[in-house]
Amino acid sequence: IATFNETELTFPANLGIDDVLDDLGPFILKHANTVSPGDFIQLAGAVSLVQCPGAPRIPFFMGRAQPKAASPPNLVPQPTDSITTILERFSSVGFSPAEVVAVVGGSHSVAGADDVVPNFQGIPFD
Repeated sequence: IATFNETELTFPANLGIDDVLDDLGPFILKHANTVSPGDFIQLAGAVSLVQCPGAPRIPFFMGRAQPKAASPPNLVPQPTDSITTILERFSSVGFSPAEVVAVVGGSHSVAGADDVVPNFQGIPFD
């Protein structure tokens, strides 16, 4: 998304993250010869966990390749998809149902939506 945002920001699952990319994009471009967008995003996740009391410390391993092409559309399930569809999609990339609940529930409990309800910013997903 960070590299191919002109394409990937048109995908419904990516609605509302353009403001984050507006902030991070210049940094990612400036340091593209040193760190890949994937490494930067993983590093940001590891560093952000350190800021949460009691959160696990996760190792950071550098070396993700630079992206070569935009993601195909519809890889991320939509909130309106059935539970079966969501679980099947995550299962196809190795997630168990319990891991799906942990990832989706965890990320949505700390995130907010700017584009779900018109004229409201930062609406909690939960």
